[in-house]
Amino acid sequence: MLISSTGQAAAALLLLATLPCRANLAALAALDGASGYEGAVRDYVARAVQGRQEVDNTGSLSASFGSGRPHTLLIAGLDEPGYVVSAISEDGYLRLQRLSAAPPHYNFESFFLAQPVRITTAAGKTVSGVVAVPSVHLQPERGVTPRLDQPEQFYVDIGARSLRQAREAGVDLLDPITLEKHYFELGTAGRASAPWISSRAGASVLIDLARRLPAGPLEGEVTLAFVSQQYSGHRGLARLARRVDADRIVWLKPGGGAQPSIAPASDDHPQMADALLALASKRKFDLERETASRLVLPAYMQEEIWKHPARVAILSLGVENAGTPVEVVSRSALEKYAELLAALVGSSARPSAGPLSSRASEAVSPSTLQALVEVYGVSGREDPVRRAIERLLPEWAQRKTRVDPAGNLIVELGTRPETVFIAHMDELGFEIKTVESDGRLLAETRGGGTAEFFEWRPGMVHTRSRSLPAILLGGGSYRLQVDMGASSAAEVAALGVQAGDTITVRKKLRHLLGGRVNARSIDDRIGCAVLVDVLRTLKPEEIRRPVWFVFSVEEEVGLRGAEFLAASVSPRQVFPIDTFTSSDSPLENPRMAGARLGEGFVIRAIDSAGIAPRAAVGEVMELARRHQIRVQYGVTSGLNDGAKFLTGGAVNLPLGWPLRYSHSPAEVADLADVEALRRIVRALVVN
Repeated sequence: MLISSTGQAAAALLLLATLPCRANLAALAALDGASGYEGAVRDYVARAVQGRQEVDNTGSLSASFGSGRPHTLLIAGLDEPGYVVSAISEDGYLRLQRLSAAPPHYNFESFFLAQPVRITTAAGKTVSGVVAVPSVHLQPERGVTPRLDQPEQFYVDIGARSLRQAREAGVDLLDPITLEKHYFELGTAGRASAPWISSRAGASVLIDLARRLPAGPLEGEVTLAFVSQQYSGHRGLARLARRVDADRIVWLKPGGGAQPSIAPASDDHPQMADALLALASKRKFDLERETASRLVLPAYMQEEIWKHPARVAILSLGVENAGTPVEVVSRSALEKYAELLAALVGSSARPSAGPLSSRASEAVSPSTLQALVEVYGVSGREDPVRRAIERLLPEWAQRKTRVDPAGNLIVELGTRPETVFIAHMDELGFEIKTVESDGRLLAETRGGGTAEFFEWRPGMVHTRSRSLPAILLGGGSYRLQVDMGASSAAEVAALGVQAGDTITVRKKLRHLLGGRVNARSIDDRIGCAVLVDVLRTLKPEEIRRPVWFVFSVEEEVGLRGAEFLAASVSPRQVFPIDTFTSSDSPLENPRMAGARLGEGFVIRAIDSAGIAPRAAVGEVMELARRHQIRVQYGVTSGLNDGAKFLTGGAVNLPLGWPLRYSHSPAEVADLADVEALRRIVRALVVN
């Protein structure tokens, strides 16, 4: 199950309506609500909890039920860590400032590298972007790769070409920036994950409790408080503690250890914590007893946040990977917490059904590119991509296809080709090497990439028959540990997972400003989409000489599919349709790879695979001019499939589109360049 922050929560909640706690956890985890900008989360909570409501000056929400003594105050959070737009450059990039003085995790900045993000404008509009990173293909030419470990090195690419275009889209200083989020569940044990889910998990517990309160008798007054800015100095909590004078206080704090636990606000005064621990024990809910931990507050705040520490108990929900974008909580533990708090306030009622999310779907309209991008196919496991391409081909082309022993899909328009157009189907990923006795997987990279762009992300394990959710943990260069929610090797085997299966991070096609798109694996699904769309617009009678369209395998691990094909055919010319890794980014040196996004397709005249004949470059440029197709040419890095045909006598002339942030989840391209590429490929076929 997957719910993304692009607005799919409503449909998912219809399926989950019979499980209130689960439904609210999924919906809350998908909402954007950086510290100080919790409005969307607060609005959802306000609809869900009812009661006598109040919003204070920090943006925290409280809802009260019943009256009299004792007054019980139960607290959870609304926010998540994030950034704010602090400047916009003249060329349209956003600069950032963290919303907390200190990072909430020692590795916090790296969690955003190369990742899709969402900017929320003052008008409530969402704008998609990516955090720029150096292109992997340009690394050998760069000399020194910039170290990106501070916000001052960050640039967010929203597709804007200028400051003016960014502002016209509604983006401005002070707009919050959060990671794009996915809620998913691991295995069969009800382990739920999303970025910094522990704060929203506390809110889901209190919403579940709120649905019990109106129906049952209460012991005195109960106030449910949902506080702001926990990740930015606990400002909402500090205001609440001063505003509400309660007899009993329970705070469901974010983060913590992997086991559900309870701690007093002060080890010298543990009365409330001890009482709640005894109640949990009576209900057979096993909570670990922790020592008190001091809150970290801004220097200008009062030293002691709690007026009466003896009245305060602090609950940790049991969080794996605390402080990361792949925090994991147990749904069964959350349900036990709701039952424990209901017992504390004297309510025995079952939860009633609550409101569903009203967020509208923002699904991207179907397209060839989307259909291919959103299929997974790591090098050596391209079958799903091949099947998707076959379905998209016109019927006349399907009749002329074959799959060779290497796995290449070939559309043969003639027996011995004079010309070959070739794009590769595979994408970067990881391969399972071993399954550990505790159920963890150890995986190694397939294809080039920077490990930190893929660690601590939601992922997918791909078997021969299905894909399963997983969490990609750290593991060092080119290795990862992977958590599927299994507790033993036998459980992993029962899921059909074994060594040799592949792993990827999740992906989807996202539209940025100005016709630009982002997705992992647009290298080289754009190339595949271009060849498919050329075939869909061609008529067989337009093809005047033998030409093959080839969708190759295992390009990212050594051009293996192209090598197999080149051993049996010797075309006169070959056109690899692949990326032109561009230095069109503030992180790159512009001395090479200078093709700019939005300026047309690119002739990849010189790269790591060789040098294209100057005359062949000129012929394609002249053809582009005759057809009024925007064209660029230049020098970049990286290999291409056409290199394998050189020894057979072919002229190799790679054609592509400018790509930012190659071999990362942040890859960005301009659809105008893709259209120019499609037009030149068609012109080369029919002229």
